Amino acid sequence: MWPFKAEIGVSKLRDELAENSRQLRALKLDLDDLWDRFNRLSGKLAKRAAREDTLDQAGVNGSEPVEVPSALAPTFSRLTPSQKRIQMEILSRRRAPNGGS
Repeated sequence: MWPFKAEIGVSKLRDELAENSRQLRALKLDLDDLWDRFNRLSGKLAKRAAREDTLDQAGVNGSEPVEVPSALAPTFSRLTPSQKRIQMEILSRRRAPNGGS
């Protein structure tokens, strides 16, 4: 009858197994979150690299140099050419010392 006296150890093992299962679920959630962040970041980097490549190719082909939009203005690409020119003038005045005076 000696194997049946080990009931106390079995409950301890069950508790440890439950705790390990909780920890594993938490790690899986963290890993899923990390994977999502990595995918978003790698997508952004790929888009930026593609955008820079197209800008470099436009400069190599002898076409008019393309002005790189500000990182603070994501809708800059929606402007018409005259609006872009005006916006670039405004931004250059803002960057000038003493408020552009």
